[in-house]
Amino acid sequence: MKKIGMSVIIALSSMLSAQTKQQVDAFYGAISSNDLSLVKKLTEQGYPIKAVLSDQILPVKAAIWKKNLPMVEYMVNKGANITADKTLIDTAIEYGSPEITHYLFGKGIYAQNALYTAIFYENFEIAKELYVNYQPQKIEREDFGKLLLLSVKNNDLEFIKKIALKGKDSPMNYFDDDGYNALLYAVEKNHTDIAKYLLSQGADKKSRITFETDNGIVSGKTALQFAKANKNTELLKLLK
Repeated sequence: MKKIGMSVIIALSSMLSAQTKQQVDAFYGAISSNDLSLVKKLTEQGYPIKAVLSDQILPVKAAIWKKNLPMVEYMVNKGANITADKTLIDTAIEYGSPEITHYLFGKGIYAQNALYTAIFYENFEIAKELYVNYQPQKIEREDFGKLLLLSVKNNDLEFIKKIALKGKDSPMNYFDDDGYNALLYAVEKNHTDIAKYLLSQGADKKSRITFETDNGIVSGKTALQFAKANKNTELLKLLK
């Protein structure tokens, strides 16, 4: 009898484990399929949406991967955990979902390396919001240069004025992999007001495209040459 009883317990345990795995697979399958109605149905049928499973990512993170804001909102409203994983904001930024990023901001979720992530993925609008409204942020000196260059590329002088430009480690001295700094890019793209502002803050008017190759440092056009090519008389006067 003891052997039979133990066998029954093992069988029931196996059935329960299999059923739980089926529930988990069905739930995450619904997320992967962007099927919000099925996610709701499974939750209403008792799927433990608040649970944090050791072998699964958070349901909210899976929904972020699918860039499904209504699904994220539903899960959060049902009590899904949004604090066990500290990379939710970074994930939303990486997957290019500003709507979800803003939603998570509204829920009080943010990470101190989120600005780095926004700059890395060149998500300028999110980077601006993080820089202005969500400090402190963990960011390296080089990242300020990348942020400045990203701001120039987006032709946003108002935001550029919020970035500290003066000093020995000025972000104006940062060159990207193509050999551009902020001034060179501004002059080449004829962003005259930005170029004038950068020069007023001490940008090197002798800047020229510079990058390293296996054969050494290669130099290209100067800011003055870009201004000449654009026939920008206003900048020509300032760059001579």
